[in-house]
Amino acid sequence: MITSALLSSIPTIVHGFGGEAQLVPQALQPVWKLRPEKKQVHGTRAVRIVEERQRVGEADAFHTRRPGVPVSVITADCVPLLLARRDGAHVAAVHAGWRGLADGIVPKVLAELEAGDDWVAAIGPTICAQCYEVAEELAERFARQFDAIPTGVLLPRHRHLDLRAVAEHQLREAGVTALEHVGGCTCCARDAGGNFMFRSYRRGDRNSQQHAGIFIVG
Repeated sequence: MITSALLSSIPTIVHGFGGEAQLVPQALQPVWKLRPEKKQVHGTRAVRIVEERQRVGEADAFHTRRPGVPVSVITADCVPLLLARRDGAHVAAVHAGWRGLADGIVPKVLAELEAGDDWVAAIGPTICAQCYEVAEELAERFARQFDAIPTGVLLPRHRHLDLRAVAEHQLREAGVTALEHVGGCTCCARDAGGNFMFRSYRRGDRNSQQHAGIFIVG
C-alpha cells in the first residue's frame, strides 16, 4: 500500500493507494463496503457523498464530510488524486486522465471544495512521461492549453506527456501548494524481484480494479 506523508500527518483521516499486490489498500478494507456506487467516465462531474453506499451514477470526483464513508477512484495509468482539509473535516478523491485534466476536472473540484492553502494533496501512482507517448495533435493541444508549464516539464520528450505536471500545476493555481507525489510509474515501476508494481492500461491491463481512497475516521 502506498501512502502520503502529508495526508498521514492528519490524524483523523485514513488513506491509501492500491497496487498490484493489494488492489484495495488494506487501510480502506474495514469500510470498503460503504463506498459509493459509481461509474467513472473520464468526465468532470463531482459528487458530494452524504450517505453509505450512495448511488452516484457517472462521475469522476467524490468528496465527503461524512465520517466512516470512503471516497475512492479506480486508475490504471490516470492520475489518482487524494485531498484533505488540514483539519480533517473534508476529504476528496479525483480520477484525472488526459481528458479530465484537459476539461478541467481538478480546478472544478477545487472550486467546489473552496480549496486553497487549508488543503493538502497527494498525487498517486501515474504513468510517467517516458512511458506515455501521445499523438502529435494531443501533445500540441496540451502545449497550447498549458503554456504556463515549461515545455521541458510538460513534454520532456517529443510527444511524451507528463500528466502529473498538469495536475500539480492546476493544484498550485488553486492555492493548494502543500502537495506530494507518491508511488512510481504505473507502467514501468517494478519491485525488488522485478515484478510490476501496478496495473497499467498502457501496458495491456484491462478492466483494472486498482483503487485509491480516503475516509474520515468515525
